[in-house]
Amino acid sequence: MVEPKLIATLFQEIQDGKQASFNELFSACYERLVVFAQQYVKQRECAEEITSELFVKLWLRRNKLSEILKPEVYLYVSVRNAALNHRRNTSRFTAISIDEPGIQPLENILTYTTESHMEQNELVVKLNQAIEKLPRRQQLIFRLIKQDGLKCKEVAQILNISTRTVENQVYKAIKVLAGTLSIYLGYHPQKNIRDKDKQVLSKMLLCLFF
Repeated sequence: MVEPKLIATLFQEIQDGKQASFNELFSACYERLVVFAQQYVKQRECAEEITSELFVKLWLRRNKLSEILKPEVYLYVSVRNAALNHRRNTSRFTAISIDEPGIQPLENILTYTTESHMEQNELVVKLNQAIEKLPRRQQLIFRLIKQDGLKCKEVAQILNISTRTVENQVYKAIKVLAGTLSIYLGYHPQKNIRDKDKQVLSKMLLCLFF
């Protein structure tokens, strides 16, 4: 069992770019996180893939690790939610929504058909650019929820802030992103959105929630 204080220290050293600390964290936590993931996905191979992906994300986002105040909680919650997301994604149709009180989803999407890979990729690029322009803390909260699949209460625990603060930050982030991408799609609040724009906006929202 690895002490939480040691994990926190390793997180800090990883943020400083120390590969040896990353390797130490991987060696210390990988196996027990895989076993933990297996409680949800059953197959060992799938659990290994989920855990490995978490560590890849950890390294790629190492410059922001100091903002995660409870690293051990973050590791377990991330693995659990990734495993649950994997189970849900095995279904052909998935309803996209936010199940936290106080936050209203922009839209529930039940189906999605790609008309153009170029169109989809362009929307993803625009979305990522818009996310990068969010305030640092707001960006971190948004990514933890929308990309890592954490819930507002979990993010609040990890960052040691109130759940209401997390909810407010997610709401503000979604509002900004929706506004930015709506302008990109040529939609203005004063005008009625066209059917074609609705389809494109739905695609954008799918990218947003995944």
